[in-house]
Amino acid sequence: MKTTLLFLLAAGLAVGAGPLRLADNGRTTYSIVLSPNASLSEVRAASELARFLGEMSGATFPVARDDSKVRGNLILLGKSAITERLRLDVPNDPEGFVIRTAGRHLVISGGRQRGTMYGVYTFLEKLGCRWVARDASRIPKMKTINVAPLNEIQKPAFEYREVYLGEAFDKDWAARNKTNGQSAPLDASTGGKIQYFPFVHSFYALVPPGKYFKDHPEYFSVVDGARRGEQAQLCLTNPDVLRIAIETVRGWLNEHPEATICSVSQNDYMGQCECENCRRVEQEEGGAASGPVVRFVNAVAEAIEKDYPGKLIDTLAYAYTETAPTKTRPRHNVRIRMCPIGACNAHPYEKCPYNAYIMKNLRAWSKITSNIYVWHYNANFSHFLLPVPDFDELAADVPMYKRNGVVGLFMQGSFAPGGSDGPLRAYVLSKLLWDTRADVGKAIEEFYDIYFGKAAVPLRAYFDQVHRLVRFPPEGEGQHWWCCRAPGFSDDGLAKAKGLFRQALAAAENDAIRDRVRRAELSIRYLELRRRQTFAIRDSEYAPVGLETLRQSFPAFMTDVRRLGVSHFGEEADLAKDEKTFAESLKTYPVVTLENAALRLDIVPGLNARVVRMTDKRTGKEALNQPVSVEMAYPDRSGFSVSVYPDFVNAPPYRVQWLAKPADGGREITLTGTTTEGLRLRRVIQLDGEQARMHTETIVENVSGKAVTSAIQSQFDADGGRMDSAAVEFVALDGNTVRRQMIVPEEQPVGGETYGGQGAPKGEWRIVNSATGLVLTNRFTPGQADRAVLDWSGKNANRVSLRLWSKKKVLQPGETMRLDADYEVR
Repeated sequence: MKTTLLFLLAAGLAVGAGPLRLADNGRTTYSIVLSPNASLSEVRAASELARFLGEMSGATFPVARDDSKVRGNLILLGKSAITERLRLDVPNDPEGFVIRTAGRHLVISGGRQRGTMYGVYTFLEKLGCRWVARDASRIPKMKTINVAPLNEIQKPAFEYREVYLGEAFDKDWAARNKTNGQSAPLDASTGGKIQYFPFVHSFYALVPPGKYFKDHPEYFSVVDGARRGEQAQLCLTNPDVLRIAIETVRGWLNEHPEATICSVSQNDYMGQCECENCRRVEQEEGGAASGPVVRFVNAVAEAIEKDYPGKLIDTLAYAYTETAPTKTRPRHNVRIRMCPIGACNAHPYEKCPYNAYIMKNLRAWSKITSNIYVWHYNANFSHFLLPVPDFDELAADVPMYKRNGVVGLFMQGSFAPGGSDGPLRAYVLSKLLWDTRADVGKAIEEFYDIYFGKAAVPLRAYFDQVHRLVRFPPEGEGQHWWCCRAPGFSDDGLAKAKGLFRQALAAAENDAIRDRVRRAELSIRYLELRRRQTFAIRDSEYAPVGLETLRQSFPAFMTDVRRLGVSHFGEEADLAKDEKTFAESLKTYPVVTLENAALRLDIVPGLNARVVRMTDKRTGKEALNQPVSVEMAYPDRSGFSVSVYPDFVNAPPYRVQWLAKPADGGREITLTGTTTEGLRLRRVIQLDGEQARMHTETIVENVSGKAVTSAIQSQFDADGGRMDSAAVEFVALDGNTVRRQMIVPEEQPVGGETYGGQGAPKGEWRIVNSATGLVLTNRFTPGQADRAVLDWSGKNANRVSLRLWSKKKVLQPGETMRLDADYEVR
């Protein structure tokens, strides 16, 4: 009987294709059929299909688990004896599937892990179902469901598809939108997921400094001449480090059999090893610091492959390892995760000159491996609420990644729900990660229609307004945007945006949509708060321009933030801490002004005795970089400052409370302070006659009863002006002339270089800008200085920093050290 039944069903399936009527006026003749050995995700798929077809039509679709006893019209899910006889061309992919009408039957069959389930959701999408957010969907109502002939095969564009946004951390949403990353609570019922252990930055977990550094400092990086077990890396050419790392990875895989991939990756610091062996490997790899990393990771991957078949090893191409090695090729079970953290994410990478270096690196990696993942940044990590105008970039660059051989994407946004455009970004990304040909414009339109209802029109106008800030002319203003910055709204633009949100609130048809509008509005309200936080000098005080308004509006804003479920402003702290930090910034600081015929200096003793403005009175130009309120530690940053550190590398400065004593005549100030370590500091800032020159002296004395290691840093953060015309020049102690251009084609618009030994400047170095005519010279006594550190950024800030370091000295009780430096503008 069973053989006869299979023959009849297969014959029915072989009949010429025609339209199917799955439901007719609220009734159905169809059954959903699973094989007896269906996977858990296929069981879920059957349940979801029956549920949503029922919601659409009102019909009840029975589900059968035994294909030997079914009769009539069938919806066949997964692989069964019947589908095997059809010889369907099912993709050899655990997530691929075929959807086919055959005779009077419908077949949705795919990989047992997730393929059939994804096929069901794709079929429901063809009928008009949408799950745009955890709490917003569209299930169309149709008493009669007709299905045109289908014969479609799909598989995902990427093997790894992680939408790292709080709005995507929902099991049902993630399964229905076909993401498979580890952040969502996907389980066996959804076919599992790509599971990391650990996820990233694992070097110190592989070889813990707390366990090994005391007895084996040689396991850890040499940085600036010393082995370091904090905020650095491992010595990757040490064979014992490799042995311990392999043992650790084996332990991880034994303890976490669910893990599909282990991260063997650099810590989230700089500090790569500078020992002779590691440097030699870098040189063998064309100077690429990724060379020692890839060789080390390959060795780990080879060691675990036999005992853990199918398991992968992941590492980063990040910060100092972004460029590819020239000799070593990653093994087949290694995934290279590129991290283009320096990207301008306003513009497609192939069209923005600031992103040329990323394309250069991507093409280099794609020549040596076909297993590239990308860690793509799509949030402002310091300020989740600020607008992020990156949808044009995403629409272009996800397909670009696919064309360049990328096989996995981790799209990092705000991990906390409530970030700028979070629900929209999650939905659009899920579509692109599955199919890079997805119509992004259509996805955006359907999201706004479903999620915001009648409020969609003004909110879509706001979306377009934000993106016109960055679109290239004539479509927009052509601003660049990097993570941790804010797009530049004009006052009129901000007023227009606020008006659009008022329109949206008036149009919202119920409380749920009104709250969605208010949650979206937090972005522009937060931007306005930060603009009002901008410090300026008035009446000898340095204070936020909107201080009184902020004292009234900020508490109300925080009340709304909490009511609307926002838990974080950024990734570094919780809401309470960020609230406290912002509230504490709403204060005034006394300003001391020094002035001569050429210069005006404005000094704020309460902000590390910082010179916040150095104005050339002859031209009206400002020599110092002016930070913006969204920068970290604002307003205690940038300008000119002097600090004392215990070390040159990875050490915070000693904290100092300064007392100011201006001299008569308004051209000199003496600042004194002490540290808890027992250092007494004396600083003098003096205008040199009528010249455009600032003279500084810093003397550090150890007044404690014990030795204290100290190094003085004098830091001048200059306004670089047009960065493509800015350069730093000097003659080194060895007689060589050095000229470092800030913006170089196919290099990042940021960077840093250290000049020490005979390569240090011979008593002076200068910033020159051929476009603005700026020349800023820093002069010093070579015998006092140890090194000169250049740091620059062309990412909106246009900052060039000259950091002059004294020699590092162990100050015995009663000993002193000194650093003098002059800064001249012309």
